[in-house]
Amino acid sequence: MLRSTVLVSLIGTRLLILLLGAIAVTIVGTMPAPTAEALWRVSSNELVNLQARWDTDFYHQIATVGYRWDPSVFLHQNVVFFPLYPLLMRWGGALLGGHPLLAGTVVSLAAFAGAISLLYRLAVLELGEEKAWPVILLVSTYPFALFYSVVYTESLFLFLTVGAFYAMRRRYLLLAALAGFAAGLTRPNGFWLALPLVWMAATTRSDPSHDVPGPGSGGRQGRDFAAIVVALAPLAGVAIFSAYLYVRFGDALAWMHGQVAWGVPLLGRGPAPDPVRTAEDLRLKASEVMVYGGDIAAFFLAAASIVPVARRIGAAYAMWIAINIFPPVAAHLFISLGRFTSVLFPLFFWLALVVPRRRVAYLAGAFAACQAILAVCFYLWRPVV
Repeated sequence: MLRSTVLVSLIGTRLLILLLGAIAVTIVGTMPAPTAEALWRVSSNELVNLQARWDTDFYHQIATVGYRWDPSVFLHQNVVFFPLYPLLMRWGGALLGGHPLLAGTVVSLAAFAGAISLLYRLAVLELGEEKAWPVILLVSTYPFALFYSVVYTESLFLFLTVGAFYAMRRRYLLLAALAGFAAGLTRPNGFWLALPLVWMAATTRSDPSHDVPGPGSGGRQGRDFAAIVVALAPLAGVAIFSAYLYVRFGDALAWMHGQVAWGVPLLGRGPAPDPVRTAEDLRLKASEVMVYGGDIAAFFLAAASIVPVARRIGAAYAMWIAINIFPPVAAHLFISLGRFTSVLFPLFFWLALVVPRRRVAYLAGAFAACQAILAVCFYLWRPVV
């Protein structure tokens, strides 16, 4: 059952999105460049260039030439992107004959398969086997799940965060430490993972079969204390990247300072301008309105799930949703909130609980149709970011 679930999700959604993108660029094309970002290409061939989109440029830069940071210029710089994913692109690209984008695609698809496998197990633990398949179906078809097919960090981050939750839930402390540490090296919000993990470590009773030997109850207490220490592993990941930035650029928080270039609307600061502007960039497009509307809807859907998730599944899961939607809104309003919510798996636990089973397929179908539209927009360089 689990193997077939992973294969159906991988082939039926992730590979299908890649096929849809290939068809879109073959029929429509992306020349002349519809936006300034589209001037970046790795090939004149549309299919070879398929995965060269939007933020992938920054990951490709890091994988091929490394980090750059100049605080004296107000531009988008790659220092805000964390190192684990581009490192995997670099190492994988070397194995694949110097093709980091191909390596990134392989990493994303493999990580998605791993995430689905772990998520199914976690859903069985928390919701029961009957609800596990609806969770997988809704995660895979969610409109912004298109990012699991592209050279972005979403697949890897989902794999690591689900892995950390599952390992902590089962008290597999070494695996929890490794997953948490890697999550802290994957995305700027990775360090937030420490909060729900600490909560789980402090409130989840350890399995007596896993107790550390010792007199009385000291074994269990020792293991519970070890679990709390392990829960802090995401902070170690961020600390190592910050230490690298301090040695390299003299600014340990360059990854945070550089985010100002993406704008801070609540403080009246706009984003850095593109070095080049095309005529198409100057027009407000219907796709921009559609995507931003989707970002807003995704935020409110996630926000609405927090209280019921806390009541029905657990405070740690609700905490994971809250700390991943409110700080981004405070910093950049609703930009990219749809993408950010795609990895918030407790949201899909809640949907699987509240949507009647006979209607799950209808919701998944509506989700999939929206995902297909967004995928076409993404691959045709419309602002789905």
